[in-house]
Amino acid sequence: MNEVSLGDLTALPGKKKFGYLHVPGAAVERDFVYRPLIGPARPRTMPIPVMMVNGSSAGAKLGIVAGTHATEYPAIDAAIRLYTETDPMKLRGTLLIIPVLNVAAFWTTTPYLNPQDALDISALYMSEGKSISYLIAHTVRDIFWPKVEYLIELHGGDLMEDVVAHSAFERTGNKKVDEGSEMLAKTYGTEFIFERKGRDVRPSIGKPRIIAEAGREGKLEEQFTNVHLTGLTNIMKKLKMIEGEPELPKKQTLVHGRYEVFAHNAGLFYSKVKPGETVSKGQSIAVIKNLEGQTVEEIRAANDGVVQLVMTNPVKLPNDMLYKIWMP
Repeated sequence: MNEVSLGDLTALPGKKKFGYLHVPGAAVERDFVYRPLIGPARPRTMPIPVMMVNGSSAGAKLGIVAGTHATEYPAIDAAIRLYTETDPMKLRGTLLIIPVLNVAAFWTTTPYLNPQDALDISALYMSEGKSISYLIAHTVRDIFWPKVEYLIELHGGDLMEDVVAHSAFERTGNKKVDEGSEMLAKTYGTEFIFERKGRDVRPSIGKPRIIAEAGREGKLEEQFTNVHLTGLTNIMKKLKMIEGEPELPKKQTLVHGRYEVFAHNAGLFYSKVKPGETVSKGQSIAVIKNLEGQTVEEIRAANDGVVQLVMTNPVKLPNDMLYKIWMP
């Protein structure tokens, strides 16, 4: 087993290493200050924290990225705990972990976007631009991705979201990559597995990759951290990085498409369904009431499906998203 390097960091065989991956082109030594509505000013720094666990013998190279959406805390917690709880002397292969990619959003409690330029880093890996979110995405693409053979992106339950735990993979047309991605998605061990097609498919990175989601409403809850920890250790077992067999549920449901539901009127949102519930075409799933208490809109399911996500913020304006619903 050889030493493993990432940027200017090196982990020797059988050792761990924590450090920071600097973003080329960014003012990495400068502190930015952002004043949130609640609480004191907080520093905003550029370097990306990275964790390396270099096993004592050769094996798979697994990459894990969390905190792209930095208020999805169970994902971040699971990434950190995997690092702290993994014994490098019992590991075959290498774990490379980014526990918080969107550092500025983490320290300022900003959902979805990087507050430094108001962009979503997750959408920028294959796009060209010069602001900080592009630089962060390109750092991951050019420095982190080449070091791994498999990639897991951890998400789940941003500040306004309640989402059913699931894994998701893409059909890119590359048979070997697609089979590897499907294997990762099924091995993660969630009941629901989303096969992303059409407009949901991101550009291929040329190696197996999945998204895994568990969490709700920006809360740090042990049950959802454990979903991620179980999924990550399942994959490590499947890849023979650690001893044991994956713990899989008796039933897994593969879903192939989804649709989104939006509000047409302003008011208070009253959902009648929760993530994971089955809905039928035409079923009343929510109402929106105005400030007089009158129902101004009744929301009905457009097709049969399973509720993937509920946008739980109560105040809605026209064109606000309400639901994502999977279809068989």
